[in-house]
Amino acid sequence: MAAKVFLTGASGYVGGEALYQIAKNFSQHQLKCLVRDGQKAAAISKLYPNVEIVQGDLDDSSLIEQKARDADVVFHLASTKHESSSKAIAAGLSHANRKSPGYWVQISGASMFGTPEIKANRYGESTDKVFDDVKDVKEILEVIKSNPARVVDNLVLSQDSAKVKTALIPGPMIYGKGHGPINSRSIQGPELARYALENGRLYMVGKGEAVWSNVHIHDLGNLFTLLLEAALEKKEGLWNEEGIFLPENGSMSFGDISRQILKAAVDQKLISSEEVESLQPDKVNQIMPHGAVLLGTNAKLKSSRARRDLDWKPSGPSLAEDIPGMVQDEAERLKQR
Repeated sequence: MAAKVFLTGASGYVGGEALYQIAKNFSQHQLKCLVRDGQKAAAISKLYPNVEIVQGDLDDSSLIEQKARDADVVFHLASTKHESSSKAIAAGLSHANRKSPGYWVQISGASMFGTPEIKANRYGESTDKVFDDVKDVKEILEVIKSNPARVVDNLVLSQDSAKVKTALIPGPMIYGKGHGPINSRSIQGPELARYALENGRLYMVGKGEAVWSNVHIHDLGNLFTLLLEAALEKKEGLWNEEGIFLPENGSMSFGDISRQILKAAVDQKLISSEEVESLQPDKVNQIMPHGAVLLGTNAKLKSSRARRDLDWKPSGPSLAEDIPGMVQDEAERLKQR
């Protein structure tokens, strides 16, 4: 029997990749996508005629609750922090009329691991701490539960596992050109490349020694499909407090990222300087919203759980391999403005 999947964020970078991979690999199942914008809905329908568009936005709580109640699996990929939509999903999946537990895959962000640095106003410095999603489960749970700002993450973890099976995915630096029908562009890397091309130089936060782990968007999309497969097969031991997945396939300091972006731009004769300027956090925030956090904190992760329990085998190009294409894409994008 066909399963029912409900997805938010189909017009976004992460949600668009999930839409592509789920539609491609699970065509026998019913996929519904929440889309607010009529033009974007039409573009998605043109590419995916078998996908049902649910017209609405994240504030349509009753609509989201109804669609979650009717779904076997919900992918909430539109937002990491939208409280009312997450509460609606929780209510729908745990509804008394459901005959079996629902599954909820929720995107989050790895900036949670930089909270001590943010509180101490310490940016651009390195750390030896690596969070392994198998060995360090208790510590990761403490990071989430001790942070009142992580309302959605804590809501996900608070679900009764007898009624709702959850998977929480704190995304690291995600890179690569996605398959999404509307947005195929990431933020951190492309925004650095854009700045370099427009200004002929680039910056880093402080010493530039802070490190985030990273993952290619195609590999992240593959993780979503493996979780969907596990949900449909009702696999145990993968959900709720055992269901925190830290996807990664490498890491690089932000100083090195800036240097490699500049080198690629010089090699492509787009700029002439490989100058990387050290800036204070406040100045970086003026250039990129939340830039000090996104480029100056540490989120070093180890993805043991997905590799062990889902046989996840990331195969996308590394960030270093992707950077020249990223720079070229940004140059083309700037030309088309």
